[in-house]
Amino acid sequence: MTPMPALSATAAVPSARRTVDRRAGLGAGLCAVLILGLVLLWWGRGGWVFPLDDAYITIHNARVLIEGQDRNYGVPALVGASSLIHLALVTAVSLVLPGEAASYLVAGTGPVLFLAGLLTLGRRLGLPWPEGTALALVGLAFGAAQFLNGLETGLVMAAVTWTLVLALEAPSRRLALACGLLPFLRPELGLLSLVLMTRQARLRLAAGPDRAAALRALATDAACVLFAAAPWLAWSFAETGTLLPRTIAAKQAFFGVPSASLAESVVYAAMMVAAGLGPVAAALPFLGRAGPAWALGGFVALFTLGFAMTNWEVLGHNGHRYTLALLPIALFAVMRLGAVHGLRPVRLVILAQAAFALSALLQITAGQERVAQYATVARWAQANLPQARLLIHDAGVIATASDLPLTDLVGLKSPDSIADHRRWTAPSGGAERFRAVDAIARRSGATHAIILDDAPDRFWGLLVDDLRRAGWRADPLETGSARGPYILYRLTPPSPGAAPAP
Repeated sequence: MTPMPALSATAAVPSARRTVDRRAGLGAGLCAVLILGLVLLWWGRGGWVFPLDDAYITIHNARVLIEGQDRNYGVPALVGASSLIHLALVTAVSLVLPGEAASYLVAGTGPVLFLAGLLTLGRRLGLPWPEGTALALVGLAFGAAQFLNGLETGLVMAAVTWTLVLALEAPSRRLALACGLLPFLRPELGLLSLVLMTRQARLRLAAGPDRAAALRALATDAACVLFAAAPWLAWSFAETGTLLPRTIAAKQAFFGVPSASLAESVVYAAMMVAAGLGPVAAALPFLGRAGPAWALGGFVALFTLGFAMTNWEVLGHNGHRYTLALLPIALFAVMRLGAVHGLRPVRLVILAQAAFALSALLQITAGQERVAQYATVARWAQANLPQARLLIHDAGVIATASDLPLTDLVGLKSPDSIADHRRWTAPSGGAERFRAVDAIARRSGATHAIILDDAPDRFWGLLVDDLRRAGWRADPLETGSARGPYILYRLTPPSPGAAPAP
Protein backbone atom coordinates (compact mmCIF):
# COMPACT_ATOMS: atom_id res chain seq x y z
CA MET A 1 0.00 0.00 0.00
CA THR A 2 2.90 2.32 0.49
CA PRO A 3 3.56 3.00 -3.23
CA MET A 4 0.14 4.63 -3.71
CA PRO A 5 0.95 8.13 -2.49
CA ALA A 6 4.09 8.21 -4.61
CA LEU A 7 2.17 6.99 -7.64
CA SER A 8 -0.53 9.58 -7.04
CA ALA A 9 2.01 12.38 -6.66
CA THR A 10 3.86 11.27 -9.77
CA ALA A 11 0.66 11.25 -11.77
CA ALA A 12 -0.26 14.69 -10.45
CA VAL A 13 2.89 16.32 -11.85
CA PRO A 14 2.08 15.77 -15.56
CA SER A 15 -1.53 16.69 -14.84
CA ALA A 16 -0.52 19.98 -13.24
CA ARG A 17 1.91 20.64 -16.07
CA ARG A 18 -0.82 20.02 -18.64
CA THR A 19 -3.09 22.44 -16.79
CA VAL A 20 -0.41 25.14 -16.79
CA ASP A 21 0.36 24.54 -20.45
CA ARG A 22 -3.33 24.71 -21.34
CA ARG A 23 -3.78 27.98 -19.43
CA ALA A 24 -0.70 29.46 -21.09
CA GLY A 25 -2.00 28.40 -24.50
CA LEU A 26 -5.42 29.90 -23.88
CA GLY A 27 -3.79 33.11 -22.65
CA ALA A 28 -1.68 33.32 -25.79
CA GLY A 29 -4.84 32.76 -27.83
CA LEU A 30 -6.63 35.64 -26.08
CA CYS A 31 -3.67 37.94 -26.73
CA ALA A 32 -3.65 36.91 -30.39
CA VAL A 33 -7.37 37.70 -30.68
CA LEU A 34 -6.73 41.11 -29.10
CA ILE A 35 -3.93 41.85 -31.57
CA LEU A 36 -6.19 40.88 -34.47
CA GLY A 37 -8.94 43.11 -33.08
CA LEU A 38 -6.58 46.10 -32.88
CA VAL A 39 -5.47 45.54 -36.49
CA LEU A 40 -9.07 45.26 -37.71
CA LEU A 41 -10.05 48.39 -35.76
CA TRP A 42 -7.36 50.43 -37.54
CA TRP A 43 -8.16 48.89 -40.93
CA GLY A 44 -11.94 49.14 -40.57
CA ARG A 45 -11.89 52.80 -39.56
CA GLY A 46 -9.16 53.81 -41.96
CA GLY A 47 -6.90 54.94 -39.14
CA TRP A 48 -7.53 56.17 -35.63
CA VAL A 49 -8.26 59.58 -34.12
CA PHE A 50 -6.83 59.78 -30.62
CA PRO A 51 -9.40 61.20 -28.19
CA LEU A 52 -6.89 63.35 -26.27
CA ASP A 53 -4.96 66.32 -27.62
CA ASP A 54 -1.94 65.36 -25.50
CA ALA A 55 -1.39 62.34 -27.76
CA TYR A 56 -0.53 64.71 -30.58
CA ILE A 57 2.07 66.46 -28.42
CA THR A 58 3.97 63.17 -28.43
CA ILE A 59 3.58 62.83 -32.22
CA HIS A 60 4.82 66.41 -32.62
CA ASN A 61 7.76 65.80 -30.26
CA ALA A 62 8.72 62.68 -32.21
CA ARG A 63 8.71 64.69 -35.43
CA VAL A 64 10.92 67.33 -33.82
CA LEU A 65 13.41 64.65 -32.76
CA ILE A 66 13.54 63.27 -36.29
CA GLU A 67 13.70 66.64 -38.08
CA GLY A 68 15.92 68.36 -35.54
CA GLN A 69 13.82 71.53 -35.22
CA ASP A 70 10.50 72.70 -33.79
CA ARG A 71 8.81 75.03 -36.26
CA ASN A 72 5.89 75.72 -33.93
CA TYR A 73 7.28 76.29 -30.45
CA GLY A 74 11.01 76.61 -30.99
CA VAL A 75 11.89 74.48 -27.95
CA PRO A 76 13.64 71.10 -27.47
CA ALA A 77 11.52 68.02 -28.17
CA LEU A 78 11.50 66.87 -24.55
CA VAL A 79 9.77 70.05 -23.37
CA GLY A 80 6.22 68.98 -22.58
CA ALA A 81 7.07 65.27 -22.53
CA SER A 82 6.11 63.37 -19.35
CA SER A 83 7.13 59.91 -20.56
CA LEU A 84 10.57 59.71 -22.13
CA ILE A 85 10.26 55.98 -22.79
CA HIS A 86 6.95 56.41 -24.60
CA LEU A 87 8.36 59.27 -26.67
CA ALA A 88 11.43 57.21 -27.58
CA LEU A 89 9.25 54.30 -28.72
CA VAL A 90 6.97 56.50 -30.83
CA THR A 91 9.99 58.23 -32.37
CA ALA A 92 11.65 54.92 -33.24
CA VAL A 93 8.51 53.56 -34.92
CA SER A 94 7.95 56.93 -36.66
CA LEU A 95 11.14 56.28 -38.62
CA VAL A 96 9.23 53.63 -40.60
CA LEU A 97 5.55 54.58 -40.13
CA PRO A 98 3.58 57.87 -40.21
CA GLY A 99 3.20 59.56 -36.83
CA GLU A 100 -0.37 58.50 -36.03
CA ALA A 101 0.23 54.90 -37.15
CA ALA A 102 3.41 54.77 -35.07
CA SER A 103 1.61 56.07 -32.01
CA TYR A 104 -1.24 53.58 -32.53
CA LEU A 105 1.20 50.68 -32.80
CA VAL A 106 2.99 51.69 -29.60
CA ALA A 107 -0.31 52.27 -27.79
CA GLY A 108 -1.60 48.91 -28.99
CA THR A 109 1.21 47.04 -27.26
CA GLY A 110 -0.11 48.29 -23.91
CA PRO A 111 -3.37 46.30 -23.75
CA VAL A 112 -1.71 43.15 -25.12
CA LEU A 113 1.04 43.22 -22.48
CA PHE A 114 -1.48 44.20 -19.81
CA LEU A 115 -3.74 41.24 -20.62
CA ALA A 116 -0.79 38.83 -20.69
CA GLY A 117 0.45 40.22 -17.38
CA LEU A 118 -2.93 39.89 -15.64
CA LEU A 119 -3.31 36.30 -16.82
CA THR A 120 0.18 35.53 -15.54
CA LEU A 121 -0.53 37.26 -12.24
CA GLY A 122 -3.75 35.31 -11.72
CA ARG A 123 -1.92 32.06 -12.44
CA ARG A 124 0.89 32.92 -10.00
CA LEU A 125 -1.62 33.72 -7.26
CA GLY A 126 -3.53 30.49 -7.82
CA LEU A 127 -6.78 32.06 -9.04
CA PRO A 128 -8.87 29.50 -10.97
CA TRP A 129 -8.77 29.92 -14.74
CA PRO A 130 -12.42 31.07 -15.23
CA GLU A 131 -12.24 33.78 -12.58
CA GLY A 132 -8.69 34.78 -13.52
CA THR A 133 -9.62 35.15 -17.17
CA ALA A 134 -12.84 37.02 -16.42
CA LEU A 135 -11.03 39.43 -14.10
CA ALA A 136 -8.31 40.04 -16.70
CA LEU A 137 -10.86 40.70 -19.45
CA VAL A 138 -12.88 43.04 -17.23
CA GLY A 139 -9.70 44.94 -16.34
CA LEU A 140 -8.90 45.16 -20.05
CA ALA A 141 -12.39 46.45 -20.87
CA PHE A 142 -12.28 48.99 -18.04
CA GLY A 143 -9.05 50.45 -19.39
CA ALA A 144 -10.21 50.39 -23.03
CA ALA A 145 -11.05 54.09 -23.07
CA GLN A 146 -7.42 54.86 -22.21
CA PHE A 147 -5.49 52.13 -24.02
CA LEU A 148 -5.81 53.86 -27.39
CA ASN A 149 -5.54 57.45 -26.15
CA GLY A 150 -2.14 57.78 -27.84
CA LEU A 151 -0.37 58.29 -24.52
CA GLU A 152 1.66 56.08 -22.20
CA THR A 153 -1.34 55.02 -20.09
CA GLY A 154 -1.59 51.48 -21.47
CA LEU A 155 2.15 50.93 -21.20
CA VAL A 156 2.02 52.16 -17.60
CA MET A 157 -0.66 49.61 -16.70
CA ALA A 158 1.28 46.86 -18.45
CA ALA A 159 4.57 47.84 -16.80
CA VAL A 160 3.05 47.94 -13.31
CA THR A 161 1.42 44.53 -13.89
CA TRP A 162 4.65 42.86 -14.98
CA THR A 163 6.52 44.57 -12.15
CA LEU A 164 4.07 42.88 -9.76
CA VAL A 165 4.85 39.55 -11.41
CA LEU A 166 8.56 40.16 -10.79
CA ALA A 167 7.89 41.27 -7.21
CA LEU A 168 6.26 37.91 -6.46
CA GLU A 169 9.54 36.17 -7.26
CA ALA A 170 12.72 36.06 -5.21
CA PRO A 171 14.82 39.27 -5.20
CA SER A 172 16.26 39.73 -8.66
CA ARG A 173 18.25 42.04 -10.88
CA ARG A 174 15.32 42.05 -13.31
CA LEU A 175 13.16 43.82 -10.74
CA ALA A 176 15.95 46.34 -10.09
CA LEU A 177 16.23 47.07 -13.82
CA ALA A 178 12.45 47.48 -14.07
CA CYS A 179 12.44 49.87 -11.11
CA GLY A 180 15.14 51.93 -12.79
CA LEU A 181 12.94 52.35 -15.86
CA LEU A 182 9.54 52.97 -14.25
CA PRO A 183 10.00 56.71 -13.42
CA PHE A 184 10.69 57.43 -17.08
CA LEU A 185 7.45 55.84 -18.12
CA ARG A 186 5.51 58.01 -15.64
CA PRO A 187 7.21 60.17 -12.99
CA GLU A 188 4.92 59.04 -10.17
CA LEU A 189 5.99 55.43 -10.74
CA GLY A 190 9.24 56.46 -9.08
CA LEU A 191 7.33 55.96 -5.82
CA LEU A 192 6.60 52.35 -6.79
CA SER A 193 10.28 51.84 -7.57
CA LEU A 194 11.18 53.28 -4.17
CA VAL A 195 8.93 50.99 -2.13
CA LEU A 196 9.76 47.85 -4.12
CA MET A 197 13.50 48.41 -3.93
CA THR A 198 13.19 49.13 -0.20
CA ARG A 199 11.42 45.79 0.18
CA GLN A 200 14.03 44.01 -1.93
CA ALA A 201 16.80 45.52 0.20
CA ARG A 202 15.12 44.17 3.35
CA LEU A 203 14.81 40.73 1.77
CA ARG A 204 18.48 40.78 0.74
CA LEU A 205 19.59 41.66 4.27
CA ALA A 206 17.34 39.02 5.84
CA ALA A 207 18.35 36.26 3.41
CA GLY A 208 21.10 34.77 5.56
CA PRO A 209 24.03 35.35 7.90
CA ASP A 210 26.46 36.28 5.11
CA ARG A 211 26.41 40.06 5.51
CA ALA A 212 29.06 40.64 2.86
CA ALA A 213 27.05 38.72 0.25
CA ALA A 214 23.94 40.70 1.14
CA LEU A 215 25.78 44.00 0.75
CA ARG A 216 27.19 42.89 -2.60
CA ALA A 217 23.66 42.03 -3.73
CA LEU A 218 22.45 45.47 -2.60
CA ALA A 219 25.27 47.14 -4.52
CA THR A 220 24.37 45.13 -7.61
CA ASP A 221 20.72 46.17 -7.28
CA ALA A 222 21.74 49.82 -6.99
CA ALA A 223 23.97 49.48 -10.04
CA CYS A 224 21.11 47.92 -12.02
CA VAL A 225 18.75 50.76 -11.08
CA LEU A 226 21.35 53.35 -12.05
CA PHE A 227 22.20 51.51 -15.28
CA ALA A 228 18.54 51.55 -16.33
CA ALA A 229 17.93 55.16 -15.28
CA ALA A 230 21.16 56.85 -16.40
CA PRO A 231 20.45 57.16 -20.15
CA TRP A 232 17.07 58.78 -19.52
CA LEU A 233 18.44 61.16 -16.89
CA ALA A 234 21.25 62.17 -19.24
CA TRP A 235 18.85 62.68 -22.15
CA SER A 236 16.49 64.81 -20.06
CA PHE A 237 19.30 66.96 -18.68
CA ALA A 238 20.91 67.44 -22.10
CA GLU A 239 17.62 68.51 -23.69
CA THR A 240 15.94 70.53 -20.94
CA GLY A 241 18.55 71.21 -18.25
CA THR A 242 16.45 69.30 -15.70
CA LEU A 243 16.44 65.67 -14.59
CA LEU A 244 12.66 65.39 -14.35
CA PRO A 245 9.85 66.61 -16.64
CA ARG A 246 8.43 70.07 -15.96
CA THR A 247 4.91 69.10 -16.99
CA ILE A 248 3.78 68.66 -13.39
CA ALA A 249 5.14 72.10 -12.48
CA ALA A 250 3.36 73.66 -15.45
CA LYS A 251 0.02 72.12 -14.53
CA GLN A 252 0.42 72.99 -10.86
CA ALA A 253 1.09 76.63 -11.71
CA PHE A 254 -1.76 76.87 -14.23
CA PHE A 255 -4.46 74.96 -12.35
CA GLY A 256 -3.29 76.05 -8.91
CA VAL A 257 -3.66 74.15 -5.65
CA PRO A 258 -7.21 73.72 -4.26
CA SER A 259 -7.76 75.65 -1.05
CA ALA A 260 -8.18 72.82 1.45
CA SER A 261 -6.29 71.43 4.42
CA LEU A 262 -3.94 68.51 3.89
CA ALA A 263 -6.38 66.14 5.59
CA GLU A 264 -9.23 67.31 3.35
CA SER A 265 -7.01 67.05 0.28
CA VAL A 266 -6.07 63.47 1.17
CA VAL A 267 -9.75 62.57 1.46
CA TYR A 268 -10.54 64.22 -1.87
CA ALA A 269 -7.58 62.51 -3.54
CA ALA A 270 -8.67 59.13 -2.16
CA MET A 271 -12.18 59.75 -3.49
CA MET A 272 -10.74 60.58 -6.92
CA VAL A 273 -8.70 57.38 -6.87
CA ALA A 274 -11.77 55.34 -5.97
CA ALA A 275 -13.83 57.02 -8.70
CA GLY A 276 -11.11 56.40 -11.25
CA LEU A 277 -10.69 52.71 -10.39
CA GLY A 278 -14.34 51.75 -10.02
CA PRO A 279 -15.55 48.86 -7.81
CA VAL A 280 -12.14 47.13 -7.72
CA ALA A 281 -10.94 49.96 -5.46
CA ALA A 282 -12.94 48.32 -2.66
CA ALA A 283 -10.46 45.43 -2.71
CA LEU A 284 -7.41 47.59 -1.90
CA PRO A 285 -7.78 47.11 1.88
CA PHE A 286 -7.50 43.35 1.25
CA LEU A 287 -3.98 43.49 -0.17
CA GLY A 288 -2.85 41.71 2.98
CA ARG A 289 0.68 41.59 4.35
CA ALA A 290 2.22 38.65 2.55
CA GLY A 291 4.76 39.09 -0.23
CA PRO A 292 4.90 42.59 -1.74
CA ALA A 293 1.50 43.59 -0.32
CA TRP A 294 2.81 46.09 2.26
CA ALA A 295 4.99 47.75 -0.38
CA LEU A 296 2.06 48.03 -2.78
CA GLY A 297 -0.12 49.49 -0.04
CA GLY A 298 2.65 51.99 0.67
CA PHE A 299 2.76 52.98 -2.98
CA VAL A 300 -1.01 53.55 -3.08
CA ALA A 301 -0.73 55.71 0.05
CA LEU A 302 2.23 57.72 -1.30
CA PHE A 303 0.53 58.14 -4.68
CA THR A 304 -2.60 59.51 -3.01
CA LEU A 305 -0.61 61.75 -0.66
CA GLY A 306 1.51 63.10 -3.51
CA PHE A 307 -1.50 64.25 -5.51
CA ALA A 308 -3.15 65.58 -2.35
CA MET A 309 -0.11 67.79 -1.73
CA THR A 310 0.10 69.05 -5.32
CA ASN A 311 -3.35 69.09 -6.91
CA TRP A 312 -5.82 66.28 -6.32
CA GLU A 313 -8.18 67.69 -8.97
CA VAL A 314 -5.72 66.55 -11.68
CA LEU A 315 -6.68 62.96 -10.84
CA GLY A 316 -10.05 63.59 -12.49
CA HIS A 317 -8.61 64.94 -15.74
CA ASN A 318 -8.91 63.03 -19.02
CA GLY A 319 -11.10 60.25 -17.71
CA HIS A 320 -9.08 59.73 -14.50
CA ARG A 321 -6.20 58.40 -16.58
CA TYR A 322 -3.56 59.01 -13.90
CA THR A 323 -5.38 56.78 -11.42
CA LEU A 324 -5.17 53.81 -13.82
CA ALA A 325 -1.55 53.30 -12.75
CA LEU A 326 -3.17 51.78 -9.64
CA LEU A 327 -5.56 49.50 -11.56
CA PRO A 328 -3.14 46.52 -11.67
CA ILE A 329 -2.65 46.81 -7.91
CA ALA A 330 -6.41 46.91 -7.32
CA LEU A 331 -6.84 43.83 -9.52
CA PHE A 332 -3.99 42.16 -7.60
CA ALA A 333 -5.95 42.93 -4.42
CA VAL A 334 -9.07 41.29 -5.91
CA MET A 335 -7.02 38.17 -6.63
CA ARG A 336 -5.74 38.17 -3.04
CA LEU A 337 -9.31 38.69 -1.84
CA GLY A 338 -10.30 35.49 -3.62
CA ALA A 339 -7.45 33.58 -2.01
CA VAL A 340 -8.51 34.64 1.50
CA HIS A 341 -12.31 34.89 1.33
CA GLY A 342 -13.22 32.59 -1.54
CA LEU A 343 -14.40 33.24 -5.07
CA ARG A 344 -17.84 34.69 -4.34
CA PRO A 345 -16.62 38.26 -3.64
CA VAL A 346 -14.34 38.03 -6.69
CA ARG A 347 -17.30 37.20 -8.91
CA LEU A 348 -19.30 40.11 -7.46
CA VAL A 349 -16.44 42.52 -8.13
CA ILE A 350 -16.10 41.21 -11.70
CA LEU A 351 -19.79 41.86 -12.41
CA ALA A 352 -19.71 45.35 -10.87
CA GLN A 353 -16.52 46.31 -12.69
CA ALA A 354 -17.97 45.07 -16.00
CA ALA A 355 -20.87 47.51 -15.65
CA PHE A 356 -18.46 50.39 -15.08
CA ALA A 357 -16.35 49.26 -18.04
CA LEU A 358 -19.29 49.67 -20.42
CA SER A 359 -19.84 53.27 -19.31
CA ALA A 360 -16.12 54.06 -19.69
CA LEU A 361 -16.18 53.09 -23.37
CA LEU A 362 -18.64 55.92 -24.10
CA GLN A 363 -15.90 58.50 -23.46
CA ILE A 364 -13.97 57.66 -26.63
CA THR A 365 -16.28 58.98 -29.37
CA ALA A 366 -16.86 62.41 -27.82
CA GLY A 367 -13.11 62.98 -27.48
CA GLN A 368 -12.46 61.86 -31.06
CA GLU A 369 -15.07 64.25 -32.44
CA ARG A 370 -13.56 67.15 -30.48
CA VAL A 371 -10.03 66.36 -31.69
CA ALA A 372 -11.17 65.99 -35.31
CA GLN A 373 -12.84 69.40 -35.22
CA TYR A 374 -9.73 70.97 -33.68
CA ALA A 375 -7.64 69.54 -36.52
CA THR A 376 -10.06 71.05 -39.05
CA VAL A 377 -9.77 74.49 -37.42
CA ALA A 378 -5.97 74.15 -37.39
CA ARG A 379 -5.87 73.36 -41.10
CA TRP A 380 -8.21 76.29 -41.81
CA ALA A 381 -5.89 78.63 -39.91
CA GLN A 382 -2.86 77.26 -41.78
CA ALA A 383 -4.56 77.84 -45.14
CA ASN A 384 -6.18 81.21 -44.44
CA LEU A 385 -3.92 82.87 -41.85
CA PRO A 386 -0.37 81.99 -42.92
CA GLN A 387 1.11 84.95 -40.97
CA ALA A 388 -0.81 84.34 -37.75
CA ARG A 389 0.80 83.87 -34.34
CA LEU A 390 -1.52 81.73 -32.25
CA LEU A 391 -2.28 81.50 -28.55
CA ILE A 392 -3.47 77.98 -27.67
CA HIS A 393 -4.08 75.85 -24.58
CA ASP A 394 -4.20 72.42 -26.26
CA ALA A 395 -0.73 72.11 -27.72
CA GLY A 396 -0.80 68.87 -29.72
CA VAL A 397 -3.25 68.78 -32.64
CA ILE A 398 -2.46 72.32 -33.78
CA ALA A 399 1.27 71.50 -33.95
CA THR A 400 0.72 68.41 -36.10
CA ALA A 401 -1.74 70.14 -38.45
CA SER A 402 0.06 73.45 -39.00
CA ASP A 403 3.47 75.11 -39.12
CA LEU A 404 2.26 78.33 -37.49
CA PRO A 405 4.14 79.90 -34.55
CA LEU A 406 2.38 78.84 -31.35
CA THR A 407 2.41 79.88 -27.70
CA ASP A 408 1.02 77.50 -25.09
CA LEU A 409 -0.91 79.38 -22.42
CA VAL A 410 -0.65 76.43 -20.01
CA GLY A 411 3.13 76.18 -20.32
CA LEU A 412 3.62 72.55 -21.36
CA LYS A 413 5.25 73.52 -24.67
CA SER A 414 5.99 77.16 -23.81
CA PRO A 415 7.84 76.95 -20.48
CA ASP A 416 8.14 80.74 -20.23
CA SER A 417 4.42 80.75 -19.41
CA ILE A 418 5.06 78.87 -16.16
CA ALA A 419 6.66 81.89 -14.49
CA ASP A 420 3.63 84.07 -15.28
CA HIS A 421 1.25 81.56 -13.73
CA ARG A 422 3.48 81.16 -10.70
CA ARG A 423 3.40 84.92 -10.25
CA TRP A 424 -0.29 85.54 -10.83
CA THR A 425 -2.45 82.43 -11.24
CA ALA A 426 -1.33 80.02 -8.53
CA PRO A 427 -1.11 82.49 -5.59
CA SER A 428 -4.58 83.89 -6.37
CA GLY A 429 -6.28 80.53 -6.87
CA GLY A 430 -6.98 81.50 -10.48
CA ALA A 431 -8.51 84.91 -9.74
CA GLU A 432 -5.53 86.73 -11.28
CA ARG A 433 -5.05 84.37 -14.21
CA PHE A 434 -6.03 87.16 -16.60
CA ARG A 435 -2.83 89.01 -15.70
CA ALA A 436 -0.74 85.96 -16.58
CA VAL A 437 -2.69 85.48 -19.83
CA ASP A 438 -2.15 89.15 -20.69
CA ALA A 439 1.60 88.92 -20.06
CA ILE A 440 1.91 85.77 -22.17
CA ALA A 441 -0.13 87.23 -25.02
CA ARG A 442 1.88 90.47 -25.09
CA ARG A 443 5.23 88.68 -25.00
CA SER A 444 4.26 86.30 -27.80
CA GLY A 445 2.89 88.98 -30.13
CA ALA A 446 -0.21 86.83 -30.63
CA THR A 447 -2.59 87.81 -33.42
CA HIS A 448 -5.09 84.98 -32.97
CA ALA A 449 -6.17 82.37 -30.43
CA ILE A 450 -7.89 79.00 -30.54
CA ILE A 451 -9.90 78.36 -27.38
CA LEU A 452 -12.21 75.48 -26.49
CA ASP A 453 -15.78 76.49 -25.70
CA ASP A 454 -16.38 73.90 -23.00
CA ALA A 455 -19.85 75.00 -21.93
CA PRO A 456 -21.50 74.35 -19.56
CA ASP A 457 -18.35 73.73 -17.48
CA ARG A 458 -16.61 76.80 -18.90
CA PHE A 459 -13.08 76.40 -17.67
CA TRP A 460 -11.13 76.79 -20.91
CA GLY A 461 -13.70 79.22 -22.24
CA LEU A 462 -12.81 81.56 -19.39
CA LEU A 463 -9.47 82.22 -21.12
CA VAL A 464 -11.35 84.39 -23.62
CA ASP A 465 -12.88 86.29 -20.70
CA ASP A 466 -9.37 86.67 -19.25
CA LEU A 467 -8.11 88.24 -22.47
CA ARG A 468 -11.04 90.64 -22.63
CA ARG A 469 -10.67 91.51 -18.96
CA ALA A 470 -7.04 92.43 -19.67
CA GLY A 471 -8.20 94.81 -22.40
CA TRP A 472 -7.81 92.56 -25.44
CA ARG A 473 -10.44 92.39 -28.12
CA ALA A 474 -11.27 88.79 -29.11
CA ASP A 475 -13.50 88.43 -32.18
CA PRO A 476 -14.66 84.95 -33.27
CA LEU A 477 -13.89 84.18 -36.91
CA GLU A 478 -16.20 82.30 -39.24
CA THR A 479 -14.36 79.13 -40.22
CA GLY A 480 -17.09 77.50 -42.30
CA SER A 481 -17.19 73.73 -42.00
CA ALA A 482 -14.55 73.91 -39.27
CA ARG A 483 -16.96 75.42 -36.75
CA GLY A 484 -17.37 73.56 -33.49
CA PRO A 485 -16.28 73.71 -29.84
CA TYR A 486 -12.78 74.98 -30.75
CA ILE A 487 -13.22 78.61 -31.77
CA LEU A 488 -10.68 80.73 -33.65
CA TYR A 489 -10.46 84.34 -32.45
CA ARG A 490 -8.80 87.40 -33.97
CA LEU A 491 -6.97 89.27 -31.20
CA THR A 492 -6.51 93.02 -30.95
CA PRO A 493 -4.16 94.13 -28.16
CA PRO A 494 -5.15 96.79 -25.62
CA SER A 495 -4.50 100.38 -26.55
CA PRO A 496 -1.22 101.73 -25.14
CA GLY A 497 -1.57 102.75 -21.52
CA ALA A 498 -4.89 100.97 -21.06
CA ALA A 499 -5.22 99.35 -17.64
CA PRO A 500 -6.84 95.93 -17.27
CA ALA A 501 -10.21 95.68 -15.58
CA PRO A 502 -9.99 95.11 -11.84
